[in-house]
Amino acid sequence: MGNTADLTVVGDPSLLGVARVRLEQLEQRWSRFISSSDICALNQSKGAAISVHPDTITLVRYLVDAQRLTNRFFDPTLLPSLVQLGYARSMTNASLVTQLDGSLRWGEPLASTTIDIENSTVTLPIGLTLDPGGLGKGLAADIVASELRELGAEGVCISLGGDIRCAGTGPINGAWTIPVGSPFPSAEILGTATLFDGAIATSSLDAKTWSFDNTDMHHVLNPKTGLPLQRLPDQVVQATVIGAEAVWAEVFATVVLVAGVVEGFTQVEAAGLAALAVFADGRCLESSRWKEYTK
Repeated sequence: MGNTADLTVVGDPSLLGVARVRLEQLEQRWSRFISSSDICALNQSKGAAISVHPDTITLVRYLVDAQRLTNRFFDPTLLPSLVQLGYARSMTNASLVTQLDGSLRWGEPLASTTIDIENSTVTLPIGLTLDPGGLGKGLAADIVASELRELGAEGVCISLGGDIRCAGTGPINGAWTIPVGSPFPSAEILGTATLFDGAIATSSLDAKTWSFDNTDMHHVLNPKTGLPLQRLPDQVVQATVIGAEAVWAEVFATVVLVAGVVEGFTQVEAAGLAALAVFADGRCLESSRWKEYTK
């Protein structure tokens, strides 16, 4: 899905191999860059019901819910705009390219998506596509961490492109300590999160960048315009969210970037999460629960 993975397991070393296989399965099913994936099949479905793996049923349910619960500040339909802006090719494997019909739309609700759990099919609204994006990597981290614990791992910490899920016994007094770095060249550590069983996700305007038509681009789009967020002094350029699951930490980190701290922190706190926002001018702002997890 265009990201790299780091995994620590406390327990049987063979579980590392199990995790690698499982991540590869999810990659093959969810990547928009792999033409045989479930996601590519859905994006080319033209309103037809598509048979997909149960993993993909789970993914689509999260994507639809995330768009609805965030008032569409998290919008997984923006793929056509990303491709038009020059982000069609995978940044980790240049041979893989997203192929889309030029007539596809974006920025519309997914509420009419039909998810048939019994028959394992999904029917997308005609003209809309899905990009698992950050939600996919957060959900993958949650799935792998949970399954390794079920297989007997004493502890697991998995990081997929900045989305981190920790479960079970950590190496420092039973906990996992996760530093939160600055988005600026100073490489300053803004805080250290201590997690026993939880997740932390960081979204940044600098996470994925490229040049298109001699213009610098990044992957965080305004869902109203379909264009990259502008780097104004009061723009949030990095957001970190802590919660129970990486999938929701990632979703709401994106919301803070896109919506700003007033709406973003309101949604974060309503979901029972904690957040840290870093602005383009260097300021940092913490949500009310941030200190519960960090020092």
